[in-house]
Amino acid sequence: MALDPTKHADWEIAEDSEAGMKTVYQLAEELGIEKDELLPHGHYVGKIDFNKAIKRLGSKPDGKYVDVTAITPTPLGEGKSTTTMGLVQGLGKRDKKVVGAIRQPSG
Repeated sequence: MALDPTKHADWEIAEDSEAGMKTVYQLAEELGIEKDELLPHGHYVGKIDFNKAIKRLGSKPDGKYVDVTAITPTPLGEGKSTTTMGLVQGLGKRDKKVVGAIRQPSG
């Protein structure tokens, strides 16, 4: 169902969006993350136990990491998040296993 943000409350839009979301367990399975490496925080958010994952994957070749940065924001907001999601979607279309992290703590 398409919800109009000018007529519906934030919680209604979020609730409608969650209906089609994959759970953190489904995503972990798709990405090859073992159950004991996953630290779920609810149904849709989770972390990966780095020590367990690196112990299992230590002998495999490293993946690629792309860091999207910018100095000044643009007036229309077509910045880092948009670029990151476009890159993730493009690589996904090419059947690559890809993950995008929009928010990470700095410092």
